[in-house]
Amino acid sequence: MFLSCVCWDTWSQECTCCRSATPSSSALKAGTRASTHITVPSVQMLAVQLQFAFCSEVEMLPSFLRCFPSVETLVVESRAHRETLSNINLKIWQIANPIECVQSHLRTLAFHELQGRHNEFDFLMFIAENARKLERMFIVMKSELTYAERQVVVAGVGALYSAHWASKDCTVQYTISSLPVGGSSWNFPAGSELSLDDPFEAFRED
Repeated sequence: MFLSCVCWDTWSQECTCCRSATPSSSALKAGTRASTHITVPSVQMLAVQLQFAFCSEVEMLPSFLRCFPSVETLVVESRAHRETLSNINLKIWQIANPIECVQSHLRTLAFHELQGRHNEFDFLMFIAENARKLERMFIVMKSELTYAERQVVVAGVGALYSAHWASKDCTVQYTISSLPVGGSSWNFPAGSELSLDDPFEAFRED
């Protein structure tokens, strides 16, 4: 299992792209607690690609986020898989221990290529109910959804609106992806371009 991530370090003004699940992949496992060995407090922008259809990747995400306690902008891209997998409803986020960046620093979340899976909305609900400083949640839905996926989206959107939001000042925006199925707006070389505020075009509304 591999997660793709981009870490924007505001102290060093550098952007690091990696294909492993962690800054120290041998040290991080699901359930790992943050420590000085694998914590990167200078990162304020984090972009992650993962497949919510796979339990192993979803289970790794809470531990992964704990490695970056100061993240203010989080970009998540839900990657499609060529096989049709069961829409497993995990309880990871209901039992997850506190995540510092979510509770104390996160201001902006962009979630791209929403596939219409329960695991995706469980994650969004966790953010809504725990991100005290969240100002904006930007959700981009996959351009082509099956009937079952649309039903999950309708139910998930309704649940989000009725959630007990930790931040009372957060705005939620929805849009439909203009990308082909399986496409990505990510451009890793652009991630190192210091002049761009939104190097992955995470907040485009057209």
